[in-house]
Amino acid sequence: MSFHQTFRRFTFALALSASAIALAPAAALAQGGTLIWGMPAETDTLDPHATGGWSTYQVTYQIFEGLVKEDLTKADVPTPELIPGLATSWTISPDGLQYTFTLREGVKFHDGTPFDAAAVKFNFERFWDESSPNFYKKAKAFVIAYTKWIKSVEVVDPMTVRVTLKAPNYQWLRQGLQSYGQPLMVSPAAVKKYGNEGIVAHPIGTGPFKFVERDQGVKTVIERNDDYWGNKAKLDKVIFRPLQDPATRINALENGEIHMITTPPWDEIERLKDEGFVVTTNKNVPYINFIHLNFKNPALKDIRVRKAINMAIDREGLANEIYRGTGRAEYGMLSPGTDAYDPNFKSFTYDPEGAKKLLAEAGVKDLKLVFEIPQYGTGEIVETWIQRDLKKVGIDVELRKYEWVTYLGKWAGGMPEDVAMNEIGWGMSTPSWIDIVSRCDSAPPGGINSGYYCNPEVDKLLDQAILERDPVKAKEIYQKANRIIMDDAAFVPLVDDLQPIITSAKVKGFVNPPEDWYDLSVVTVE
Repeated sequence: MSFHQTFRRFTFALALSASAIALAPAAALAQGGTLIWGMPAETDTLDPHATGGWSTYQVTYQIFEGLVKEDLTKADVPTPELIPGLATSWTISPDGLQYTFTLREGVKFHDGTPFDAAAVKFNFERFWDESSPNFYKKAKAFVIAYTKWIKSVEVVDPMTVRVTLKAPNYQWLRQGLQSYGQPLMVSPAAVKKYGNEGIVAHPIGTGPFKFVERDQGVKTVIERNDDYWGNKAKLDKVIFRPLQDPATRINALENGEIHMITTPPWDEIERLKDEGFVVTTNKNVPYINFIHLNFKNPALKDIRVRKAINMAIDREGLANEIYRGTGRAEYGMLSPGTDAYDPNFKSFTYDPEGAKKLLAEAGVKDLKLVFEIPQYGTGEIVETWIQRDLKKVGIDVELRKYEWVTYLGKWAGGMPEDVAMNEIGWGMSTPSWIDIVSRCDSAPPGGINSGYYCNPEVDKLLDQAILERDPVKAKEIYQKANRIIMDDAAFVPLVDDLQPIITSAKVKGFVNPPEDWYDLSVVTVE
């Protein structure tokens, strides 16, 4: 019997009590087309311009839209195709500097106000233009990887907008479709009515679902937007329920209180599959679980110590024994799901004896390090594996655990020098993602390079990559930058998560795409 099965016996009554929370039974709701999703963590605020994290984007993606979208209705593609969103088409000037968007006619925000070029300009001013009265400083901090390229935004006519960049960046469109800071379209009228801080309680977009209510820590509810410009959502409602404890999520799923869970306990997946639940994965999810190493920490300034940490961790064992085949050992910082990924790249293989030798050469003995970790619905099973491996080579690791949203703030703010490591599961469908976590100018507060890694040679290569229009040549440049990053032992890539998602057999039409969020408008619940 697994730990989770045993633990479930003791938490059953508690789970039932926690899941009652003023919700109708799932069976009754299912008849009305309601999907109830048991999430491993609470979401951040629902202002897309000033929020971060996949769990949040999994909600905001249903409410808000950008000018361009990714097609998330196909699972068997390496990278999602770019398709029209609130813009029906766009053109890029021959020099790569000007993007001209033709906007979709007849679209309204959920509050009934029109979507047009003026609304687009308002949104860009809010998260980019410091000279505008509409500017929101907090938003720019989140969307900086996208906005730092923008030189100007102009209204060409009521339904056409032109964005001019400071320099060519052939990853720019896809950079605007990612999870940390989301340059999606918010109702200008709602911002003016509720204020920049008040919009989090009144998130009003143009998407296929509209916001109903949020009870922090309990549930977030959205419902179908019957006035949606495109194909109407099939579901009446979606209820997102944060259920951090793995046993509680499993209980709720088996009892029919919820229809879907993400981040399932790995040792329960096969049993749930045998019980008739549907398990999906995607090998191309642009997602790496990795460790930031803090270059401000005195011990980690020595590259031999950083290399020893990389060599001490048994990634293959982690993928096979903990992830149970739903993870793949990773040795670099280019994630699957990008066109620059090289599945054959290897950096530091498991070599505990080699790690001990490096630590001895560095004069390190009885090293004690602090490792900050989040509460994200998986317990500490991965972190204790890492702690155990490092202990074998003489590194004593203290785990410091924080609630997810609190942790995100600490992670994004950068580690103080007394903290040696922190972790995140992240990646993007654009290889320029490594700019965000590795560039010199991405160190906090200018970005979220949490470990303050800086190598000008890497920055130069990343500058070249975004200027390269030929994807084959760009791939070569990104792979060279990745090799240097790993030669510097700047991070500890651990595992590519293949994104196992478990749904009730009542859930139909769900697609597990090569992305970290999903299009719930195509889903139905019997």
